[in-house]
Amino acid sequence: MADFSSGELDRMLSEARKALESMRQGDTAGPPPEPVEAVGESADGRVTVTATTGGRITGVEINPRAMRLSSQELGEQMVIAINAALDELRAKAPTAESEPAVDPAALQTQLEELQNQGVRQMEMIRHAIGDTLARLEGGR
Repeated sequence: MADFSSGELDRMLSEARKALESMRQGDTAGPPPEPVEAVGESADGRVTVTATTGGRITGVEINPRAMRLSSQELGEQMVIAINAALDELRAKAPTAESEPAVDPAALQTQLEELQNQGVRQMEMIRHAIGDTLARLEGGR
């Protein structure tokens, strides 16, 4: 059985805290992921919208023939093209859009609570062992 003193447990948890803090401050290993791009069209290809990772619209192309539409119809076609681009983006990069991000601050708070609870429990165990040894030695 491994011998883990309260000091060793405290050291390991402190190292984990430091790692979480550096992650929370944006110190990440590795290059940032490549942006994903998606295109949506409407009005038979006369309106084209390009979206990239993060739901940003990076381009809008309107064919001159689309200008024959009324302003309301053109607006509706823009909405259709934008939604199509965003839908395609979600399909191409489901992990980037659908998985919730880990909240490092909440994780750090939980880790601190765990560390504090562990230290308290180790102290209680140490006192209980000390009391038991004292009773055993006193009974001799």
